[in-house]
Amino acid sequence: MTDTDALSTPVTLDTTVEQRMAGVRAAGRRLQRRGGRPWRGFFATLALWMVVGALIGFFGAQIEALPGGQWFPLAVIVLAAVVLMQRTQRRLARRVAAHQPDRFQIALTDDALLIAHDEASSRVQWRSIDALERIGDLLLIHLRSFEVLIVPLAGLAPDADAWLARLESLSGRRVTVGALPPVPEAAEPAQPWRDLASNLAAGAGLLLVRARATARLKVSAAQLVWLLLVDLLLIAFGNWLLVGTDSEFNRFGMASAVFWVPLLLLAAWASARAADDDGKTLPGAVALVAVGIVGTVIQYAAILGFQRLDESFAMASAYLYWGFIGWLIIASIVALARAQQLLPEQRMGAVLAVLGLLIAPQWLFKDDSSLWLPRYDETAAAAQRDATQDRYAAVTQETILYTQPALLDDGLAGIAPGRPGVPELFVLSVGGHGNQDVFLREVRAVDTLFRERFDAAGRSLVLVNNPATVDTLPMASVTALARSLKVFGQRMNADEDVLVVFLTSHGSEEHRFDLSLWPFRFDELTPEVLRRELDAAGIRYRALIVSACYSGGFVPALAGPDTLVMTASRADRNSHGCSHSADWTFFGRALFNEALRDTFSFATAFERARAAVAEREAAEGYEASEPQIALGEAVAPMLTAIERRLQVADMAQRRVAASVPR
Repeated sequence: MTDTDALSTPVTLDTTVEQRMAGVRAAGRRLQRRGGRPWRGFFATLALWMVVGALIGFFGAQIEALPGGQWFPLAVIVLAAVVLMQRTQRRLARRVAAHQPDRFQIALTDDALLIAHDEASSRVQWRSIDALERIGDLLLIHLRSFEVLIVPLAGLAPDADAWLARLESLSGRRVTVGALPPVPEAAEPAQPWRDLASNLAAGAGLLLVRARATARLKVSAAQLVWLLLVDLLLIAFGNWLLVGTDSEFNRFGMASAVFWVPLLLLAAWASARAADDDGKTLPGAVALVAVGIVGTVIQYAAILGFQRLDESFAMASAYLYWGFIGWLIIASIVALARAQQLLPEQRMGAVLAVLGLLIAPQWLFKDDSSLWLPRYDETAAAAQRDATQDRYAAVTQETILYTQPALLDDGLAGIAPGRPGVPELFVLSVGGHGNQDVFLREVRAVDTLFRERFDAAGRSLVLVNNPATVDTLPMASVTALARSLKVFGQRMNADEDVLVVFLTSHGSEEHRFDLSLWPFRFDELTPEVLRRELDAAGIRYRALIVSACYSGGFVPALAGPDTLVMTASRADRNSHGCSHSADWTFFGRALFNEALRDTFSFATAFERARAAVAEREAAEGYEASEPQIALGEAVAPMLTAIERRLQVADMAQRRVAASVPR
């Protein structure tokens, strides 16, 4: 028998599960290499971050009502991506298993590679072989169909070298030597700092989903402790940068800072239990902390960097940030699966561990206490208390009891009657909460807007609660509101004029509009009270605009054929922007200061404002308020008539202005 005949004799080989999985991983790495240059992976990752973030931002407002709010689409995207990845891996594993039984025979012939086992036999043409790869004592025969045949070289001894040479000659392919599968190495206690650096480098690789990154992990209990300390220090440093250098340590914030540690250990243990090997808990925990540290650095860098950007970049910043969070979750799942060397059918344990034990509980944990708080300045605090006392000093003066009725009478006396045959707007602006100046600024700006742009001069009134105006403007109480509505009803032409009532303040979940001014206690203003007073005043056509948290609760009681109702939020949602230093609330700015300066149509302005509010809330990370509208079929043509009259007047003014020589 010649040497060639001997090499053509079928050889019986046995493969283990680990060897077959090595083939699966090799095929996967080869697919990744076929994907292109390494720099493409970076830009693909960046693009994926943006896509995930854009999806969250775009669909966030529409699905806020679903459990988990804006986290819901993120969880769906992550789960869908993981399921698709798992299906691909399992399909590849099944294909490997189908062509690679536990025991088989292999033989070399001049025209084909013969494979036979108990169930079937096949002939692999030499032109179907795409590559030959040797990894340790395994020969991997890659086919053009991206299948792989695993040949244990130990089964070919002592003729393994001759057999490989014959295979190279027949297939026309050279055997390349591949890298051994990455296996985490045990850390050496004598080199803690070098091992820590190696783990941090591995974390960066794991975040980029590099298959070989796990080979740099140095696994030990001591390294896990060091990594946890590094992450805690980074969190503390990031908090300090966000709060400012003039701050002091807040020991009560430690609960929030370390809340995730037991969850991380539990996630690593649960994933190891899914693989029925508790020994994989420590590698999984080290990998999760390593990738989390890199993620922490990027998160704080992004937050600090985005704060320096112009507001016009807010939406893109939000998309990029939330896209990164989605990618971090995916990278954590992959890192856990690779560090624990999970088989495809075991990897769902890593998915559920990260999502169910590490991520989900943090959505429910509302304590976001910072590790640093602005330094308490007793002198500044005393000055603030004095300023507050001075602010309310005027409210407690006895003369206010006599000044206020006169101010209301004077304001109502200045309300001009409607002109017959001319559809007009009458405007009543009410600022409720007296402790924040934003509501005072807003009612004044709205009153000015309607007087100058909507021809409401002489037919508008402001009621506002604010310590600075108690001697110049009538206060906002239910009694003052009722008196004002009665006078408006007397001055309006009921069949053609429309009363605009703008209410801005805080609101409660019980749908009570805040009318507060210390030390007074005014009657409560509810939707039912407002409806009762409007009806009692005999005002038919109404445009009611309520800017407050939970203001959507005003719609059912106030809506009707003769009424337009617009609210800043849903009945169960907060509205935003009511800070003491602000000029406008989010809804007030979008509706009055932006939309109604460009159109006379309330319905058109509302749609523009709703979109603008949603965009700003998404950019700043607020829960969507979802402004509401109810437009009655009888009041709509009245508003349209006023809109057309104002448009004609505006066009005439523009023509006059254009004709004036410059």
